[in-house]
Amino acid sequence: MEYYAKSKEKGKTEREKKKIENLLQKILQDSSCELEEWEIKILEDEIEKIYVENIEMQKTLKEHEKDIVACAERFFVRYDQYFTEKEKRLIIEACRIHDWGKANLLFQAVVNEEVKEELSSYNKNKKQIPHGFLSALSISVDEFLQISDCFKREDFDMFLTAVYYHHTRNDEWDSAEIKEYAEQYYREHLEKYLGRGKVLIRSSYRNKLLFRNNNNCKNLPIKWEKWVLYSTIKGMLNKFDYTVSAGYENAEINPDLEKRELIKNVEEALKNYNLRPVQTYMKENVEQNLVVIAPTGSGKTEAALLWLNGEKGFYTLPLRVSSNAIYERIKVRYRYEDVALLHSDSMQVYLKESDDTDTYKKYERAKLLANPLTICTVDQLFKFVYKALGTEIFPATLKYSKIVLDEIQAYSPQVIAAIIYGLKQIVSMGGKFAIITATFPPVLEHFMKQHGLLKEENYQFQDFSNSSEWLRHKVDIRDGEMDIDEIAEQGLEKKVLIICNTVSKAQEIYKELEEWTEEVHLLHSRYIRRDRNQLEKMIMQFSEDRDVAGIWVTTQLVEASLDIDFDILYTEMCTADSLLQRMGRCNRKARYQPEEANIIVYANENGVGDKSVYGKELYSRSLDKLHQYVGKTLSEKEKIDYINQVYCAEEIMDTSYYKEIEKYLKHFEELTPLEYSKQETDEKFRNIQSITVVPDSIYDENQIIFEKSIEVLECPHIGRNVKSVFTAKLNDLTLNLNRYGNMKGVDVATVGEKGNCKILDIHRINLKYEFDRETGKGCGLLLKQIEDEQFFI
Repeated sequence: MEYYAKSKEKGKTEREKKKIENLLQKILQDSSCELEEWEIKILEDEIEKIYVENIEMQKTLKEHEKDIVACAERFFVRYDQYFTEKEKRLIIEACRIHDWGKANLLFQAVVNEEVKEELSSYNKNKKQIPHGFLSALSISVDEFLQISDCFKREDFDMFLTAVYYHHTRNDEWDSAEIKEYAEQYYREHLEKYLGRGKVLIRSSYRNKLLFRNNNNCKNLPIKWEKWVLYSTIKGMLNKFDYTVSAGYENAEINPDLEKRELIKNVEEALKNYNLRPVQTYMKENVEQNLVVIAPTGSGKTEAALLWLNGEKGFYTLPLRVSSNAIYERIKVRYRYEDVALLHSDSMQVYLKESDDTDTYKKYERAKLLANPLTICTVDQLFKFVYKALGTEIFPATLKYSKIVLDEIQAYSPQVIAAIIYGLKQIVSMGGKFAIITATFPPVLEHFMKQHGLLKEENYQFQDFSNSSEWLRHKVDIRDGEMDIDEIAEQGLEKKVLIICNTVSKAQEIYKELEEWTEEVHLLHSRYIRRDRNQLEKMIMQFSEDRDVAGIWVTTQLVEASLDIDFDILYTEMCTADSLLQRMGRCNRKARYQPEEANIIVYANENGVGDKSVYGKELYSRSLDKLHQYVGKTLSEKEKIDYINQVYCAEEIMDTSYYKEIEKYLKHFEELTPLEYSKQETDEKFRNIQSITVVPDSIYDENQIIFEKSIEVLECPHIGRNVKSVFTAKLNDLTLNLNRYGNMKGVDVATVGEKGNCKILDIHRINLKYEFDRETGKGCGLLLKQIEDEQFFI
């Protein structure tokens, strides 16, 4: 009997092919779908491929075992220095045995029609025991110890657990049931598969597991060293398994360790310039973990790329917009094609830039963390701190990587805690990190020290704020509301940026300014993505054109995401870290030294309070410490002094900010495995408290697109590229709303919902939406204006 690793791939029937062709042809002929050229090309490519199917041969279990072991062995030829001999052997042996359990008769009946036909109806309906469970229980401690002299008895528990749970499955069987199942369906077949005598299935070994995925079992804390080794074995096993199962030979794409192509391209681009101090420092300290303070415009990005030095790297930023900009910069300016982009909208970026039909493969490889450099948001990597099954691939990959964390102070207390705890694990596994930031609040150093990341011992610290002679900003503080007359007058000759703490305030000020001037635009988070993308391009173009004047009213959305440079900033007071980020959007490139205040701060407490944007304690400290700088032209060093005063750890221990970081760090320390599922970690890490909505007016204008998209997404045989096109089109027509407090006018049902079957996770909302695509004007979604009072929730 031949044993197979997975089911035989089935081709489409002629009827299915014709259905897909007809659907796509109708969409191409319907002008109301508003397809762009790149979207048309993807649909046409899909039609061409319908009748040309390359059906992969069914892989035998032996072939799959050979492929995954070969994949692991090729990997270790390149990345040998990052792993101990014991780690390498443990991972390879886990790869060798992880799928033995697929030799059980009931699994083979699923993947082999001939076996299925021979089974009785009773056996066909019997529930399978997961193959990972059976695989792990098929090797004894003595057999394990004989594999390598490196292996110790205490290593077995981590090895066993990694194989047992290499897929996330509920452990709902008792030992007697596993023993009975193995005798009836598995043991004899494993003996045949391995070609050897009697094999014992030791169900009692489940007592050796580090944890159990069973609601009736209470998991106990695991020693740190055991958790780290388990994460390494399980994470690398998953990486190689996912790679081979997806049809790829190598887990890593074009490693840059030897050629160092990226660093050579960066050095070539900088050859006519002297390296700046931060760039020289990071280039000379490529073997160190670093925390580096460097002002805006000091060449931090290039410094980080030089520090990577050809090693596998991840470059993280707070927002998708800034991730896209860095990705584009590396790909175009530094001509590095092997860079990947990974965040919730990265597939759309790949689709738009692609000239071939393998777009999904690029996205898939990025998700497999296969590129030599990946630009991403932190939520893509640090979810492993929640110790959920399926997240081990992240710390295992970071073990042989370098990670750059740009502007760490921009994150929420919960995410900061996740980063600090995650860095502790990454460093203990052998990975390296560099935090590069314009400001590094001392409270972060305080928490890093508490959790075993010590300055001079675990990382080197360097502050380059003194090296900058720039004098870019002079501050004035005013009480009350913004002076609309003054702002309108300034906007006649200067580029004026207004940053408000809330969307509603930004909309209000925009409406007032519209009565004074036509040269005013608005940007915030309550535009649908299509319109927000347009506005982001417009503000960038406005910033770059030094010959035009006008006013842009914005929110904290622009703090860290857009590389813009205005002449004067009017901002509502906020916390010190946000305020310095906002200042960086004015006179960014030190075009002039201000004689009069160019940073006008309004201390009106908008968006301040327990359930608001900013906590009262840090807001008050930030305002109090700012008064000493009023009327002074601030140096970069004084900005660092300011942030250090506000975020002095000993003085803010009673603030909610400090307590939140402390609470989450304690939570991560005390977490036992499996308290969270992988899906829950995504929600927790991103603090997902929002729903996706489409304003009624937008839905009505684009009803055909919604209907055709639903048809495409419901069709099971259409290619992923095409489905991604329509998913992206729908995303462009939606926005996210906070789930709490903004539910007025939201339809309970989702668009296209049929009974209990959801096709999309998009809700209609009947609030007024204003935007003119020709002029780029309009307030966006207005939460207080119902569009149709007859709408029922």
